Amino acid sequence: MSDDRTDRDEAEPVSADSSAMASDAAGPDAGSDAESKENPWAAIKPWQGKAQGLDKLLLFIIIGVPLIYLGLMPLRPWMLVNAPVVQEFINGAKTSVVAAAAYARVGEIPLWLVIVAGFVGMAKLDWAFWLAGRRWGDGVLRLFAQNERQLKRINQLKKIPNWALFLMTLISRCPGIPGTLVYLVAGWTRMRLSLFLVADLLGCLIFTLIWTFLGYQLGEAAVDILKVIDKYALWLTLALIVGIFAISFFKEYRKQKKAAGDASED
Repeated sequence: MSDDRTDRDEAEPVSADSSAMASDAAGPDAGSDAESKENPWAAIKPWQGKAQGLDKLLLFIIIGVPLIYLGLMPLRPWMLVNAPVVQEFINGAKTSVVAAAAYARVGEIPLWLVIVAGFVGMAKLDWAFWLAGRRWGDGVLRLFAQNERQLKRINQLKKIPNWALFLMTLISRCPGIPGTLVYLVAGWTRMRLSLFLVADLLGCLIFTLIWTFLGYQLGEAAVDILKVIDKYALWLTLALIVGIFAISFFKEYRKQKKAAGDASED
């Protein structure tokens, strides 16, 4: 009996050592694969290791804030007419700048407030995208690249020279230019923060002045249009809400119908 116990005691450390060797042989990829299976979010998170408080804040600004803007969309017709300056501060939208400037032309809003609100609304969160690109590095690609082909395309952005990136940041408020991606790339390519802020703030000021000038020139004509919008703002808001729910319901219905069809074929 004592011999059997001795044999078992000697065998246990060997078993533990072999398990450790097998784990080491599997390498770090095995650990990451296991983590991905246990937590699917781990496969797409842009940071390495455990998220810090700053990582969570940046992710909220990049993803959460646009979702808040989307949730406020039904209120936009009302805000455009009754609180354009507030809407300027919230998202810096060019439509709100034009509307506020039109009211400034007829003396209802100070012109300086229109410019300040538009400028702050445009520039207030751009630094966060630069910081996210700087902090997360290549991991930031996971937020945009859905496959290997897209990954290669975005990876080519690293070859952009600083002067071209400066110009892209300067005109990033032009319609059709993905400004958020430009800011992320600026941080990702290690563009200096001072250089980025000069280009970004200058660009925001230029485009705020452009939209303000446009709205100020329209003046009374734009205000008359806004009054018509105000007359039907409630109905437009209700139509947007109904439309959002209808689209969501239709997508869910098609999804369930497709799932039911696949189940019947099986």
